Amino acid sequence: MKFYRFRWVLHLCIIGILFLSCANDDNQSDMVSEVQMPNYTVIGENFQSVFQFNYDGTLDEGELFNLTTESNINREYLTLRQVSDLLTFFSYAASSFSAVQRNYVTGQSTFLNEFYTISNDRSVIWGANSENKLFLGYFSPVGSANYGIRTINLATDQEIDLIVEFNVNDVFEPLYYDDRLLITFLDQQSNYKLSVLDTESNDLIRTFDFGKSVPSILINKEGELIIISGNSASDYELTLYDLRTLEVIQEDLFSINRYFFAGPIQSEASIVNEKLYYLNLYAQPSNIPFGPATYDFITKENRVIDMPSIVQQVQDEVGLDIELTAFDYNEISNTFLMGYAKLVDEEILEGGIIVISEEGGLLRNTNLEFAPTRFVEN
Repeated sequence: MKFYRFRWVLHLCIIGILFLSCANDDNQSDMVSEVQMPNYTVIGENFQSVFQFNYDGTLDEGELFNLTTESNINREYLTLRQVSDLLTFFSYAASSFSAVQRNYVTGQSTFLNEFYTISNDRSVIWGANSENKLFLGYFSPVGSANYGIRTINLATDQEIDLIVEFNVNDVFEPLYYDDRLLITFLDQQSNYKLSVLDTESNDLIRTFDFGKSVPSILINKEGELIIISGNSASDYELTLYDLRTLEVIQEDLFSINRYFFAGPIQSEASIVNEKLYYLNLYAQPSNIPFGPATYDFITKENRVIDMPSIVQQVQDEVGLDIELTAFDYNEISNTFLMGYAKLVDEEILEGGIIVISEEGGLLRNTNLEFAPTRFVEN
């Protein structure tokens, strides 16, 4: 038994290469020196360690933390979840699952050693958490497709199992926010469904049935649930819900040439001021897998940033080929952040952060000695 389908962004971006080594922002480009740079926190790794890098755009300086040394986080961890300031790194070893929880602001760490040992009762497929609970998605018994959730209360050690649905065809990543665990799956008839678990009462309060439409979900800055659903790569229905009552607040239709995967798209899309800021996928065999794009719900304009040109500019600067590894839209500075990796030689991999304006201008390249894999939500 093991976790799977984790760290999809990491696995997408390290085809052919892995990751990296220690931070250095001394070689920053002078491309646009007068533009205010965004504040950000990014997680990444090299061949030896996992790192956290905090960048202060006002001061134009960064601070590096070796999470392997400070919090004993193994670079082979399974997945990373974030709830507010709490980062949870799930790992597996010696037939048991463990986790390290680190407050990325204060640096305080908590170790949850061997909180679940595998057995024939269930096959664990993902892990998630709140501030005081762990959630395990599983099939039970082993070899079946009966989909359930185990809740572990960290304060009381109480464990509760709940069956979501029998005989499912596929499951997708969960998303936790404010006492709601959102669970997307494909049922026995290949219909997409989304179940909402109240994590305080441990009750399934609603299951949405989307039929053949693929539901993609995210939470906006106001804590509202956004579901984008469609069954093609262009036409979508967007529905905004109150996360507490699940009542519809707003509905909209839009069309972009982009396929969204089922389940959470929190790391690849955000909606701010009637605009969708999203990760555009380039048609293969493009050597650039993805790049930033925006869709304006008012004007219906879809703008795709010329990421191949930006990548070429950075490669000319650093003198090496780079591979994109992470994406984020920074609302405060209205900029896109792109992480990348670069192979120096067989033993050294480095990386960096590219800052791009909404209009598509390359604002800054910050060289790092590790490869960013995930931006922390601030």
